Amino acid sequence: GVSGGERKRTCIGMELVLAPKILFLDEPTTGLDATTAQIVMKILKRLSKSGRTIIFSIHQPRFSIFKLFDQVVLMCKGQIVYYDSPENVLPYFRKQGFARDPDDSPPDFLLDILLKANQDSPESTAKLGALVGYYKGTKVFQKIRNEINQQIRIASFNMANNKHKIAKKSIFKELYYISKRTVMNTYRNPLLFLSQIVVAVFVGLLIGLVFFNMAKTVDPGIQNRLGAIFMIVSSKILSTVTAIEPLVKERPLFIHEVVSGYYRVPTFFVAKLICDILPLRIVPSIIYSLIVYFMTGLQRTATKFFIFLLTIFLCSLFGSAICFFFSALIPMFAVALVIVVLIFVVMMIFSGFIVDLGSLYNWIGWLKWLSAFRYASNLLTINEFRDINFCLANMTSICPTNGTDILKSKQIDYGSDWDQWKDVLALGAMAVAFFVFAFIQLIRMKKTK
Repeated sequence: GVSGGERKRTCIGMELVLAPKILFLDEPTTGLDATTAQIVMKILKRLSKSGRTIIFSIHQPRFSIFKLFDQVVLMCKGQIVYYDSPENVLPYFRKQGFARDPDDSPPDFLLDILLKANQDSPESTAKLGALVGYYKGTKVFQKIRNEINQQIRIASFNMANNKHKIAKKSIFKELYYISKRTVMNTYRNPLLFLSQIVVAVFVGLLIGLVFFNMAKTVDPGIQNRLGAIFMIVSSKILSTVTAIEPLVKERPLFIHEVVSGYYRVPTFFVAKLICDILPLRIVPSIIYSLIVYFMTGLQRTATKFFIFLLTIFLCSLFGSAICFFFSALIPMFAVALVIVVLIFVVMMIFSGFIVDLGSLYNWIGWLKWLSAFRYASNLLTINEFRDINFCLANMTSICPTNGTDILKSKQIDYGSDWDQWKDVLALGAMAVAFFVFAFIQLIRMKKTK
């Protein structure tokens, strides 16, 4: 586990990533043992010497820690009763008639004074008024008030006459470090990548065995090919739901780091896309395509194989995009999963393989234009059924049906190369659209720690 001191130092380190000029801490020693508290305070002391202003609240510190402070502010009921160096605090209160017992440490002595002035009684109220009044009569108070008034005048002048320029961190440096962390996370969690490979191999082998070396016959060659195409597309898109859980889990960390100013949203988005989503889709898609394509006996030409590979990759990319969007939109994994699966099911129904799209009513038939399953299935159907003849079983010389007959019966446009590439563009456009939606959602996401 992580100790309290390690957690405190880690939190401080996270805030120091941006090299802030001012660092605010709330009781950095609370819950720590004496040794660890001393270590943390020495770290802060060392940081203050490097040009940073460190302001923190602390309750009942040890004298060894108290001596490390450059300036001390004592407050009671929201009012300042002392502000100066630790060396001057005892003489300051001695002048007001407070005598310290030699056995008391200075912090305990000061705490006793504040506790007596913090009680709800007329005497305590009068004592607090005397402490505050004495402080306001010091030269330190007058000096601070004059400095504050001067800074207010300068700030007002600058705001009225100049635009405040904020130095921006290099976006390339942000991209480098976020990409590096993303790659390291993948390396440290090999099961995430291996699970994608295992799923690709298992599903690929299953489909390959079921539709092994399909014959170019009217029966069952045509039906098997249509079934294989539907299963290839459906299984590939549905397998991308595994991307939802890691993205949902990363959501709180993303919000915290963006709020803290560690990086910009576009930097995170690009790094996530390049170093996480794409690698986890490219390699499994290649493995899946190699297994399925050659086991099922689809037309073995280089052009058709690369079109098949491109289609599988676009299917995977589209599935990842829609999972990315709903992971950014919905913080609960179960809800995001249900919605994504429901959308996939609707798209599957309107793919053209389950129901004849021409028989649907117009008020619902338009959903076919929103089905990524339809574009991917049409693409693979054109790729496979164009330039192929289907013969009768055991009579290879008689081939009464060709692939174009099947394309006509499925109402798929196939006359030109554009008919095939428009499905590629539609599938790619849907993937890009959901990535854009995901990016917009990351920007508008409620930024709260």
